[in-house]
Amino acid sequence: MIPVNIPHFLMATMLLVVTAPIACAVENPSKPNSATAKDTRPNILFIISDDQERQEFNFLPEGRDERGQPRNLSPNLDRLAAQGIVFPNQYVTSPVCTPSRFTVLTGTYSSRSSSFEKTVKSNGQVNITWNCHIDPETPNLARTLQQAGYFTGAVGKNHVIEVKGAGRNEGPADDADPRDAVVAKYYSDKQQKLIAAFKSCGFDYASNLYHGNLPGHACKALEFHNMDWITSGALNFLDQWNQDDEPFFLYMATTLNHGPGPRYKKYTGDPLATAGGLLDKPLAVQPARETIPQRVEQAGLSGQPTACDVLWLDDGIGAVLDKLKSLGALDNTIVFFFDDHGVESGKGSLYEGGIKSVSFAWSPKYIRGGRQSQVNVSNIDFAPTIMELCGVPKEQRHTVDGKSFASVLQGSDDEIHESLFFEIGATRAVVKDGWKYLAFRLPETLPANPSRPYTHLADRPGGRGSEGPAKEFYPNYYDRDQLYDITADPLERNNLFDDKAHQSRVREMQQLLREAVATVPGSFAEFRGE
Repeated sequence: MIPVNIPHFLMATMLLVVTAPIACAVENPSKPNSATAKDTRPNILFIISDDQERQEFNFLPEGRDERGQPRNLSPNLDRLAAQGIVFPNQYVTSPVCTPSRFTVLTGTYSSRSSSFEKTVKSNGQVNITWNCHIDPETPNLARTLQQAGYFTGAVGKNHVIEVKGAGRNEGPADDADPRDAVVAKYYSDKQQKLIAAFKSCGFDYASNLYHGNLPGHACKALEFHNMDWITSGALNFLDQWNQDDEPFFLYMATTLNHGPGPRYKKYTGDPLATAGGLLDKPLAVQPARETIPQRVEQAGLSGQPTACDVLWLDDGIGAVLDKLKSLGALDNTIVFFFDDHGVESGKGSLYEGGIKSVSFAWSPKYIRGGRQSQVNVSNIDFAPTIMELCGVPKEQRHTVDGKSFASVLQGSDDEIHESLFFEIGATRAVVKDGWKYLAFRLPETLPANPSRPYTHLADRPGGRGSEGPAKEFYPNYYDRDQLYDITADPLERNNLFDDKAHQSRVREMQQLLREAVATVPGSFAEFRGE
């Protein structure tokens, strides 16, 4: 892991792996929803990874060593990024797993989740952490595309769709034996509950699902990552999709590279262990795990800690791409890759280290690739972009807070946002013209005088372990009001809120935050207290 005293997420903005632009005719996918049009609308493969460090991506400056050499062996990710369009200014509205996924799938701010209905009705302050969920009544991308004639599927990590009776710390004890018939039936039944929940939210297909993070959701004998199992679910989805003429939307959510460990050696876990119980035998859907360290060594990367697990992830993505190619579907597929939020020094905070993430899009047919775009985009924009690319008639699209960046994918360099709004825990922030204003306001419902100070997430005194790096890295963490010139001060060391020279900027940014807060549910101290 990159030490917190290193400016990991803002070393440089120029990518190190960029090829010349690929000349291609950009087609207009907006066609009527008919039997003829179904064959021509693009397929969507949306890959979302989990807590990946920036040094795990060769196409970022952090993914190169001091000699400019790659830290990882990831030929598929490298090729997609080089031929596609990379977004160095990819933001997330809420920088922890659950609200980020909520926003990706809905295109709305996570404060709109029905999980906060009671708080909103009482005009309370919505405190967003891992507590916002999608239920069958929540408009979302899968449901909208399903209704527009897409075959929709999901595999891998959930952590957002509400599942009754399959929560954390339920079921067998930590030391339970998954070979025991009763224990095996529990995990099999739990998997079916997960599948049913996904289908109730608009997914035609769901399989090989993890309820959330591995710890707490399975006994220790099953608490291992299994990228092969996720890949297997994706390949099975494509086999089912290949039986009809509909285009597809596949949400492929990996568990890598989130904990638990062993750190940087997650590929060494039990190949039989899955969230649904033990497999009869290891899966053979991507290159064998035992070849991973050999290939890394052959590439001269044995000294790079992240290389093996990154290759494991890359192998899974490669297997899906190979399957698409064998089905003759790859050229008509748009691939989105997105890491769910910043990790190393900002997770759970609205500093750049939490809200700046990693993404790219690839398609030989629908995207003008071989480039990077400095346009500011947010995870709130994925849903409207995909709906536009898939030709969903405007009257059939669900309401979103984000904006489509389809024009950027097709060559435009024009900004799609005048400003960006962020929300997590007891903080809200706005970014505009290279400036950020962050407000930290604890909800009045919290007990006074806690034994330890509340962090930005404000869900327990002292916070969680995931917030530790941000508390250490940002010197003004507990300041009530914070103003940063993130162009001149990208590490947010100098809080200019009380600087007399910037009071007009303070007033402007506070008004901008007041306007943004007024558009979402719930109150936020003096910014919306009516």
